[in-house]
Amino acid sequence: MFKLFGYFKKFAGSGLFFLPKFKLTEQEQRLLSKYEGGMMEIRITDPRQISAEQRAKIYAMFSDIDEAVGNYLPELTKVQLKRQFCTDTLNEWFSLSDCSLELAKEFIDWLIEFCLAWNIPWATRTMDMIQGDYLLSYYGLKYRQCCICRKPAQIAHVHAVGSGRDRNKISHIGNYVMPLCDDHHKEQHRIGINTFMNKYQIKGVRVDQQVAEMLKLGDWRLTRDEK
Repeated sequence: MFKLFGYFKKFAGSGLFFLPKFKLTEQEQRLLSKYEGGMMEIRITDPRQISAEQRAKIYAMFSDIDEAVGNYLPELTKVQLKRQFCTDTLNEWFSLSDCSLELAKEFIDWLIEFCLAWNIPWATRTMDMIQGDYLLSYYGLKYRQCCICRKPAQIAHVHAVGSGRDRNKISHIGNYVMPLCDDHHKEQHRIGINTFMNKYQIKGVRVDQQVAEMLKLGDWRLTRDEK
């Protein structure tokens, strides 16, 4: 099944003007040309149900995972991932055509971690759709992958800790951090933190006790023992 996501822009005579979300690839153009004049389905999303944007993110990750694991059977990969998600989260079986916004978000969050945990590469389209998502930064920290390009990352502080202070002996609780590769870390310092974060639409992850322990930041053992 060929799925195309986009926007209804206006009526065009007795037809509709549909703008694809992304520029069509040559393969997509060939598929559409092959079925020109054929019957097509247009699905209007109920705002209370899964959105078209959410569905696009999910199917983009399905495609990347399907290729990475060598299935090359998109429907099989979809069923396998949904089954694993339901097992992990104790959710009941669901349909991606009419599930709730909340369940769709939970599934997207699960897929993001799955891709980072198993180092599933993303196509440019997928990265464009997910870049800026908070959990890409959160799981990027956990699995040490840049939240902008997913290359190997180091922990970058949104605001400098301060010269002369030993990062291993101070509390990082309340600070904001993000996973950046060497190139993007250098860019952050070159253009300034505010310009950098606006450019890539990222906010950083606030360090709480759980994050401090996960990343072994500063005096996390002392902070934990004080509780």
